[in-house]
Formats: sequence, C-alpha cells, structure tokens
Amino acid sequence: MRTILPAFSLLIFFISASCKQDPRPEIFWEEKVNSVNFQYDPIQVEDSKFISDLINENGQTCFVSGEDPNFKIRICIGDTGISEFAEILSAWKEGSLIPEFRSTLSDDSEYRIGTYPFSEVKKKIEGSRFALVGDKKLKSILAETISWDRRNFNLKNHLKTFSIFTFSNGTSLLVLSPHVESEVYLGLSFKSPNLEREIQNLVTAKNKIGLETCVSSFPIITEIFGETSSLGRWIEINNPNDSPICEEGLEFNLLGNKVSLPKTTGFISPYETRIYAEDSTSLEHISLSGFKWGDLKKVGKITVGRGDQSLEFNLPGSGYLFGETYYSWKGNTFSNCKTTSKFCMDPGENRTSNLENESACDPDEFELEELNPNGLLHKKTLQADWKYIDLIYKGSKVCEPSSLKIVWGKNLFPIRIYKKISEGEILSIGNLPFLLGKPSYSFANFKSVTTNDLVSISDSKGNEKILWDGIFRTSKGIPTRIVLQKTNGQTVSICFENGQTFLHPYSTNSYLNNDPQFVLSQSTIVTENPRTSASRKFCQRSQAISKAGFSEVSWMGSYQGPDPISKDRFLEFVSVTENSPDSVYLEIIQDNGTVNSILLPLEKEGLSLVSSGKSTCFPETEFWKDTSFSLPSSGSNLLKVYDPYTGELWDEFAYSSSGPGVNDTRNKIRRSAYSKIESGMRVWSVSSYSGKPYRDSNCALTDAHPGISE
Repeated sequence: MRTILPAFSLLIFFISASCKQDPRPEIFWEEKVNSVNFQYDPIQVEDSKFISDLINENGQTCFVSGEDPNFKIRICIGDTGISEFAEILSAWKEGSLIPEFRSTLSDDSEYRIGTYPFSEVKKKIEGSRFALVGDKKLKSILAETISWDRRNFNLKNHLKTFSIFTFSNGTSLLVLSPHVESEVYLGLSFKSPNLEREIQNLVTAKNKIGLETCVSSFPIITEIFGETSSLGRWIEINNPNDSPICEEGLEFNLLGNKVSLPKTTGFISPYETRIYAEDSTSLEHISLSGFKWGDLKKVGKITVGRGDQSLEFNLPGSGYLFGETYYSWKGNTFSNCKTTSKFCMDPGENRTSNLENESACDPDEFELEELNPNGLLHKKTLQADWKYIDLIYKGSKVCEPSSLKIVWGKNLFPIRIYKKISEGEILSIGNLPFLLGKPSYSFANFKSVTTNDLVSISDSKGNEKILWDGIFRTSKGIPTRIVLQKTNGQTVSICFENGQTFLHPYSTNSYLNNDPQFVLSQSTIVTENPRTSASRKFCQRSQAISKAGFSEVSWMGSYQGPDPISKDRFLEFVSVTENSPDSVYLEIIQDNGTVNSILLPLEKEGLSLVSSGKSTCFPETEFWKDTSFSLPSSGSNLLKVYDPYTGELWDEFAYSSSGPGVNDTRNKIRRSAYSKIESGMRVWSVSSYSGKPYRDSNCALTDAHPGISE
C-alpha cells in the first residue's frame, strides 16, 4: 500500500503537467464562476445594510449593490479597468456626468458603465422584456415590460434600490437611482442570458417559503405623517418578529374606518419596514386607497390587526407642520432631527434601535418658569400669536432635550433644541421671532390657549409630567379670573418658583444691563413688555414689604349724553407703602352672597386701574383689562383687597346704590367715589372732574378722574 500511493501520486503529477501544456486546460479542468449573481432571501433575520461599492471577494473585484445580505446583485469585473470603474462609481455618488467606459467582466464578457441623466436612462430601458424595479419612477415609464416591484419582493427597508432590465438579446442593464439629492443615474450594461430566469425562479421560490412559514401575528405601526405636502401622507409599519407575518386579513382601522392592507407577496418579512401611502406621495410606497388621510390629524388612535384583535398607535391630535418644518409622528413623540431640514422624518428606514439615547432628558427634571398665554407688545401693537412657555431644567446631568414634546391645551409640539443643556438653563418654546437662531429656543405656535389649560412635557417612552394643571392657587384661594393684559396691549406672564405661582414682577434695568443673555435685538421687546422675560430667568418674588388699597371706585359707570355706559365701571388702587406690590387679590361680594375674585397686577409706580376694557368717556386712560369685569349697582356690596401671598386683608370698601358715589339716573349724572385724608382720617368723597384725564366732550355729567390723584 505504501508503494502504491507514491506511484499513484506520481501518475497524477504527470497527468497534471501534461494538461498544463494544453493551450485550453480550463475547458476541461476549471469551471468558471458566474460573473453575475443575484441574491434574494426575504426570510433571513440578519441586520441588513445598504451597499453600492466595489469589494474584493475571494480574490476577485466585484461590484455589489442592494441590501446586504437579503437582496443584492454581485457583478465581478476583470483585472483591467478597475480604476476606471471606481472613477465612474465615484462620479455617480457625486452627481457628475462622465463619458461611458467599456471593459470586461471576470468571465471575459463585455460590459459598459456610465452615468446618465434620466432622459438617457429612459431611452436605454425602452424595449426591455422584464424588469425588477427598485424605483417607482422607473416603473412609471414601463409600458409593455413585465415588471416586478415591491409588490413582488420584500426588502428590510422601503427605500429605493437597484433595478434590472433584461432584453431579448440576452443583455441586461443594471440601473442605480440618483445618490442622495443628485439627478444622475448609474447604468451598467452586460451580457447575462440566464439572469431573467434566475431572478424569477429565485424570487418565486423564496416567496413560496415565506408564505408557507408565515404566522398570523401583527406588524406594529412605527411612524405616520398626515400633513398635506409635496411628500404625501403615509403610514409606516414594521414586523418586529423573526418570523414572517401573513398579509391575509390585515387591516388598518382609523377612527372606525377600516381599510385592508393591499396584497403583495402574501407576507411581511422578519424585521421588514413598509410604507403605505396615498398615490400622490413621492416616496417608495404601497398605495392605500379608501383611506381617510385627513383623520391622521384628529385625536384618537389608529390600529393594525385582523378580526377582533389589533395593536394601537396614538395619533398626535394635531397637525404635523411646525414653523417651516414638517415632522412625522412616532406614537409618543415627533421625529428628532439633528439638522435643520424641511422634512424631519425617516420613512421606510428599518430602525430597531431605541428612540432615545442615554443622554436624553428626563421630563421629570423640568419645571415651568414662565407662561405667557396672550402674546407680546411690539411697536405698540399686541402680537397675539407671540405666546410662549419658558422651562427651567433642574436635573444634575447634562442632557439632550430633542426627544421631548410639550402639550399646552390642545396644542402639541416637539421641542426642537439640539444642544446639550445643564442645570438651571432656560428653554423657550413659542412663536418668538426675536429668538430665532438662539440654541435654547424651539418654535411652537400655540393657538387658543388660556391660563386654565393644562401644560405637560413627555418623552418618546411615554413618560409624562404635568407642569401646570391650569389652577392658579394663592394663599387667599383660587381666583375666579386672572388679569394679564392692559388696554394698550401690554401683557403680564405667569411666574413659577419653588412651588409658588404668581404674576410676573417688573423687570429691573440693573438686571437687564447685567444679564449675559440679553441682546440688543430684544431691547424693544423688553421695554414694551416689562412684566415678561422670554428666555431669561427673572421669575423671582420681591421680599420687600408692600401694601395697597382702594383710591377710587366707579361702581356706576358713565353717561355719554343720555346713554348709560356701564362698561366704564372701574376700580383704582394705590400703594400705601414705599414699595408697590406687584399684584392684589380682589373680592367682589354682592348683597346676595355671590363672591367673584380677581387676581390683577398693579403698576410699579402711581395708580393702578382695572376695568372691562377701553373707557368710553376716558378713552386715553389705560386700564388693566378684565373683559368680564363688573360691579353691582344695586343692593349693599363689599369690595375687599388682599395680599395674594399671605391672604392678609389690606383694605375694603362698602357701598350701596345711595353711595359713596352718585348714580342719578333721572338727571343722567354719575360721580365716582374716591378716598382722601381729612384731619388725619380717611374718608370717601364724591369725585369732581377738574380737567384731567382727557374726558369725552359728551360725558360732561360724568365726574371721575381715573389714574389722576385729586
């Protein structure tokens, strides 16, 4: 045996040597590997990655494109022309048009590669017999060609991929759609007579396995977009399981409107992401007809399931356009984008990673610092849409707030702030043009909000914190109404500090001069709105001793000629200490026991006035405006004013229809009551008009002097 083996080996050696001298040895001894190979496996569960590159594989240089490893094409090229191939590939990625190049594949057959505009690609695919289409734009120009698209094969992502066109002469054309925002296509033409049959056989066989192994579970809805735009409206679903899901019986249910999912391959691959959209969308998608897309803006839920079983997905209950940016909704939060773009979303991308990273901010570590529901005065005009919220971060760790959203009343907005923040930083959220470009500002156009509306903050995990329940609590009690606006348009914010809620005090000049965040562009805003501090921390109560009382009461209103003007009723307050309080708590107690309470701001200096709005007889006088303000004109009534922080009673005024003050309906005379000191004693007298403030000439029988000391 030992002697046979060497002899046999020697024999093989001579045969091999003899064969190597044959000029055609490969015909008999070597089987060439196909230069072109198509791979499709919709059931595999590995993570896929996009690829369109030259790679070195088993000693060969091959161009690979698609989703690796489940859907891709591999084309191996010869040793000559590799650098030219790479140059054209780079030109395609850069969006450049360069001349076509010819060379050979690894099997010595010829190929052509080039970059082309769409018009040229359109010509090249004319007359194709079969097409595997990865771009719906290319499918739209195929008339008589048998074409297979996303309804015939599955991908992990629902994005553009390569397309293959085969022709009756055995030629195939690989087309890659423009890279990123380019308009340049890559085309690679080669001979592969069997490729069409290989693709059809493989796709059919693999899809059959998917159908035979699919289970009757449900995909999950992962992202939606319901705003009318150039992008179109859509729903994204994902199979989170390692088994395919059967399509049969699956349906969407949007607020009672049920629509079946269109049939494609019959199954949804493991970890596959799909886009179902309206026909007009520019995205790669599966068209969904009969769907009420406008309902994606409503409050409620959308479900996906079959029969009486389904999985829910919360709707945002709002639009998807904030400022100039469109956001998609992911169930608990809007999409998070690191860069500014018109569309903040990632439709069709298979992303199984957590929506939040370790540095995401915790909603529990935020508090309200300031709330402004009325807007700001700018150039003597109230900008009613300049409403805003200031949040203060109380956490100890540095974090990113970009995954958070804010709710105020029926308004829901993403917090679009991408910088990392530290303890004590202020985040401003609202419609404030003078803060555009500031890293701690996020746009939000709050509509129809009041002080009674709830404010909350939440993250993408569903963690939510109520920042404001809409109830203004004081030491005296909960006021019936809160006054936050003056007749000239000036507004007052609500402040929050150490668990207390109070009206914003006046900003001091020394504070503004020393504030490192204060910029010149905000100077006019601050001057016209001294009781607000958007993006600046100033919600601090003064600890100075202060007290106020009544100084003039017009419980009867005015007469303009013979016409009674009841809305001209007003109250006037005066500080009785060196420092004026920033606010008072007023009670109006009627004869029948009815009590109305009002929290209202006071002026920093001088007299403070409150009324229902602009005065008819004193049109140039400014009042703090309470549109529901009124004083009873009959019976015995009592007015009381308190310290809103301690509940201490500061002053009271009792009156009836007989006075103090005059309401002579027969002679059309009305005179307010005012407080003065006589012989060291406080007394109430009847007002007499002495020329100030300006009074309408038709109000000669109305005696009052709102805002003027007599």
